[in-house]
Amino acid sequence: MNIEEILQKSIAENLSLNDFEKFSIEQGVKVEESFNKLSLLIAKKFNDGEMSYEDGDFAMNSVWPIMLDYSMKNDIPLVEPCYEIYCAFDAGEFDHGDGADPVEKYTVPAIRAVLENA
Repeated sequence: MNIEEILQKSIAENLSLNDFEKFSIEQGVKVEESFNKLSLLIAKKFNDGEMSYEDGDFAMNSVWPIMLDYSMKNDIPLVEPCYEIYCAFDAGEFDHGDGADPVEKYTVPAIRAVLENA
């Protein structure tokens, strides 16, 4: 399984912890790193105009409950920058009451900041 396959599963809403575990074993990395690899790929594709906001948001909404459950079961902090990327997409989901496009005002700069620090 490669990262693009995991990305497609996240968009198709059939992503599971098992997918991250398999990928982690194949890549020789921790599951936490696999969460970050996928999240950073989503952020990069969105930032580069290769993925719509809707697909990126949907993909991160697929990752979020798996990462949260994994973090809680393993008594570890939320995985960063995965969580920060999730929050950036989440911020674009609703009107903040300031009349601005929430994706342009909140998501785009937050994603750029994460990518600059990755």
